[in-house]
Amino acid sequence: MDAVCKRVTTLGLDVSVTISQDAGRYLCDFTYYTSLYQSHGRSAFVHVPPLGKPYNADQLGRALRAIIEEMLGVLEQSEDRIHCRHEH
Repeated sequence: MDAVCKRVTTLGLDVSVTISQDAGRYLCDFTYYTSLYQSHGRSAFVHVPPLGKPYNADQLGRALRAIIEEMLGVLEQSEDRIHCRHEH
């Protein structure tokens, strides 16, 4: 996730992106830990602030798209490494 955060930060999206070990309270925390359990520890949670506080829909949309694309890239790289290990 460090690589995802650094990459998204360099895109100049004018949105603050940070990594945290705290998903929040109540529903956010429940959602995150349930997804960790269901996926056997391979999960991520992106906390999105309310619209207009402080970012507008366009800013949030561009940031979320960049985060998702970067996370998919990380998954593809890890799957490629797994396939390479199994082929040898």
